[in-house]
Amino acid sequence: MNGTDLIGIAFVSVYTDNFEEAYKFYTEVLGMKKQFDMGNLACFLNYGKDGKEGMYLQGGNDEPEFTESSSRAAFVLSVKSASALHKKLVDYGLKMIQPEPMDMGAGDFWFQCYSPCGNILEFLGGK
Repeated sequence: MNGTDLIGIAFVSVYTDNFEEAYKFYTEVLGMKKQFDMGNLACFLNYGKDGKEGMYLQGGNDEPEFTESSSRAAFVLSVKSASALHKKLVDYGLKMIQPEPMDMGAGDFWFQCYSPCGNILEFLGGK
């Protein structure tokens, strides 16, 4: 291993058109906590069991023009119960890609949905 080898993901970034809606979703629905503001339409959020995982959220961007087959990057968030979160997001009104979490083997369940601004979110966890 040398100094240019990747060693992990430092944090994820989400760029959205509607900061207020995205902030409400990530904090109230997914339970992330704001660590600090980064301007009028940006902040850094923490999540995870030790609060060390983070996400940069920036609003004020152009609304994306996605189709279901658009090329894009996504990130996968870990969750204790994929089924419980899937139900919560359905109740919240998000568009789901899988009708229920898929059994990936070894006790892992995975699903995708569209965030309020159209980004694909992925979740992996226990049943």
